[in-house]
Amino acid sequence: MIVVFTDLDGTLLDHDSYSFEAAKPALALLKARGIALILASSKTEAEMRPLSLALGMDYPLIVENGAGIANWRNPERGGDDSPSLYQHIRLFLAALPQELRGCFAGFGDWSVEKVALATGLSLEAAALAKQRNFSEPGHFTGSDVQRHAFLALLEVAGFQAIQGGRFFTVMPRTSKAVRMAELVAFYRRQSGEAVVSVALGDAPNDLAMLQAADLGIIIANPSHTPLPVTERERQGLILRSEEPGPAGWNRMIHHLVATGLL
Repeated sequence: MIVVFTDLDGTLLDHDSYSFEAAKPALALLKARGIALILASSKTEAEMRPLSLALGMDYPLIVENGAGIANWRNPERGGDDSPSLYQHIRLFLAALPQELRGCFAGFGDWSVEKVALATGLSLEAAALAKQRNFSEPGHFTGSDVQRHAFLALLEVAGFQAIQGGRFFTVMPRTSKAVRMAELVAFYRRQSGEAVVSVALGDAPNDLAMLQAADLGIIIANPSHTPLPVTERERQGLILRSEEPGPAGWNRMIHHLVATGLL
């Protein structure tokens, strides 16, 4: 069994327009071959469910950078991730020492209009992005010293902050890679066969997922510094696209099928 995990912004979706039009041939190819496609994004469940519907898919959703999994009907699970996590994060931010309190501003501090401006989303889509359950993306504007102090306090509180393509996100100590492993184990138990994982992404918050997958695909994104070359890439277990966004995604999926890797 093959399961494909993909980031959205800058990977399956165009960095500026958020369109997946250029990836439609590859999406149809995966569907025709019965290959599960798991969306793994910094986006919220409220944002991802309409997109999943538009893609014609009904698979689990790794939401908010792996802080939670939505749309997962798993009888073995002890319960859903708690949406109260977001309130804990907001309380932590409100209780920061005075010298750090103004260094981080997130979606909970911003109006729908400001979220739309920061993301390039429509007002309607920005409102969905503010419907958070597990994490808080934003901008950190302090010095390096303040950043280190902020990260240290996060660690003590059981949180972390990760840098994505656009935002610095405060979230629990988990990741897309951890959630991918959880889902791979679930599909292995459910199917009774080996599961081959393929992961596609473009940003630093995707790197752990790309490293952990059986095969990783780095999608070019000229809007930020390219991801570093790792030992797995030198071994041929991580590939790179030349084209950015959904065009690169489409080309790489077709390449994997043509070469028998998918």
